This record gives sequence, C-alpha cells and structure tokens, in this order.
Amino acid sequence: MIRIFTRSPYIVSINNVSQTGSKVELFIYDGGSTPPTQPTYTLSKLIPATGLTENLYNISPYIREYLTHKLNGLNYNTVNDATEYDEYMYVRYDTYNLIGGTYYLDSTVTARCYDGYGYYEDLMNVDRGDVLLGDGTKHYYWYDSTNTPATIGSQRAGIVTAYMDRDWSVYYQNLLSGASVINTYTLAGVYDLYRVHPTYYGSGNLMQIYDDLNVLQWEATFIPKEECRYTPMTIDFVNKFGGWQREFFFKASQELLDVNSTTYNLMMSDIYPMTLSEGQRAVFNNNGIRKYVINTGWVDESYGETMQELLLSERVIWQDENKRIPVKVNTKSINKQKNINNKTINYSIEIELAFDVINSVI
Repeated sequence: MIRIFTRSPYIVSINNVSQTGSKVELFIYDGGSTPPTQPTYTLSKLIPATGLTENLYNISPYIREYLTHKLNGLNYNTVNDATEYDEYMYVRYDTYNLIGGTYYLDSTVTARCYDGYGYYEDLMNVDRGDVLLGDGTKHYYWYDSTNTPATIGSQRAGIVTAYMDRDWSVYYQNLLSGASVINTYTLAGVYDLYRVHPTYYGSGNLMQIYDDLNVLQWEATFIPKEECRYTPMTIDFVNKFGGWQREFFFKASQELLDVNSTTYNLMMSDIYPMTLSEGQRAVFNNNGIRKYVINTGWVDESYGETMQELLLSERVIWQDENKRIPVKVNTKSINKQKNINNKTINYSIEIELAFDVINSVI
C-alpha cells in the first residue's frame, strides 16, 4: 500500500489521449472503518486544451482536514496499543476519464495517510514509509533511579508509531546485558510501540522491527541519560513523518510572564475638587502568557535535523508529569551547528503555553 504525507502536495495524474476531462472520487475513512459508499469528495476538470490532455489533482488538503492530534501517545508497557484513529487516515481514490460525455473508470488506488511532509529537495509524492521515526537514529531519554515511568507520563521514553503487518515483530535488546525480548503482532494495524522495554529503562535498548520473513525493516537505539541538577522538560511534537516524537530538554529552563492589556482614559467623577486616588487612566482585558526558555544540553551534530522538525511542527505538547500542556514554539531561527565548529552543541528555544494565564474561554 502506498503512503501519502498530507502536509506536502500529493499529485494524482489522469491522462488519456481520448479524454476531454476527468474526475477523482475520494473515499476517506479511518483505520476502524471501511470505505464509505459515497465519495467524500469529487473533483473534476476539463483538459487544458486540445492536445494537452493531462489533468493534475492535489488531493492532500482534502485528506489532511480529517487528521488531528488530540493526544500524544504515552504507551509504557502495552504490546498491542492501537494508535488513535484520528492520527492517520485511509483514502481510496478512483480516477475517471471523460470520453464522449461519459466517465470511464481508469484506476483505483488505496493509500494510508499521515500528517507528515517532504522537503522541497524530495520533489513530489515523497514516501517516508510506515515507521514514523527516522531509521538508524539514536535517541536519549531521561532516566533516574527514583523515576517511576509506570505512573508518571513525562518520565517515559516515548513511542514509535508504526504500521505492523500480520506476524511482524519488534525486537528489544538490552544495551548492557544483551538480553532480548520479542513482541509479535498477529493483527495488522497501526500501533504505538513503546521505545524502551519496561525492564530495560536503566540500561536502554536497541529496537528493531522485522517483517514476517524476519527481514529487518527499521531500527533505532534508545539510551538513558541522567540529569542530576535540573528537572528535564519532556516535549512531544508531530514530526516530518506525521507521528509523535519525544525529546527531552535536559538543562536549565527559565519561566517568563508576558502581560498584555488595553489602556483607556477615565472620565473622572468630579473635576473640582479632584480625587487623587481615581487616577486618569485604567486598564481592562488584563491577561498574561507564560513562556519558557529551554535547553537541550550537549547534543551531537545530527540533532540539528530534530530541531528543524520541532520548529516546523504544528502540534507540540509539553508533558508535565501527567498533564498534557499544549505549547507553541516561538523560536523561528536556529543555527544548525556542526561539530567541526563547536564541540559543545546546545540548542536553546523559547516556547509559550497555548492559552492565557486567566481563563477567558467562553
């Protein structure tokens, strides 16, 4: 099955030398459903001119409006933890040629759709696969002997969202002892896989995904990191694959408060004699926004790609113990540092809470 990453255009081409027009019918449905009986959308157009018979359709925006990211995945020890259905969609699109005033079916394609994107250099219709985290990557997670990830969400290593076909398996190998655990999936579907086996938090593990023929499909390494002085901030964001990615900002953080209001001139109750305590100006709609400056701590050169994906993300959550706090990244520019220039790479960014200090929701 093909994949569509809907933050970038996905172009469907329909071309028949005999056609005078074409149409595309989109049947959009989630992973727990079947295709609807009637098209969700129907797109149609005539050919540009005689001899120019190709029609192009960008179907990404129509699919993307069904993708949301309400909750970041917090799977700790559940093997068959199905991904929320709003995190991905399916689409069946049927293409038709308009010939002699009648539409004739040309092709039928089914795709799995994620809220990811391709870079300009990737050109059109990029396919990033079904594992929503970079292959061959290395990630650090917060570990302390006093942590209790079984009950505190912010202390968990995070998840890897992946489509697992029938009889695919996930292999975890302890980085210190070499011991291993294998989880096999008997039902095909999209799952939130825990990054670190619950018994390997103190040592970390290699995580690998194998298909039903025992061929390696993907791997990554997850390494524990202690922080003695500061309390790390746990940040989850939707990455370029369209899946939740967890990163820890290990070093010092600062909390800031920005207050804004509207000032107006008072009509004094009495001009003569004046009452000093009344004043001449007052404020209303006084409210504030909390901001934080957070730091990664020392990272290697490849972390620049992670920071790029974080700044480009449209959905970011600060996991504060068991509270999911929506935030937005204010930092709009970073220097993607290289080890040859700087042996001690640290990234500092500013985030702000995505709500006011005083509740003004009506």
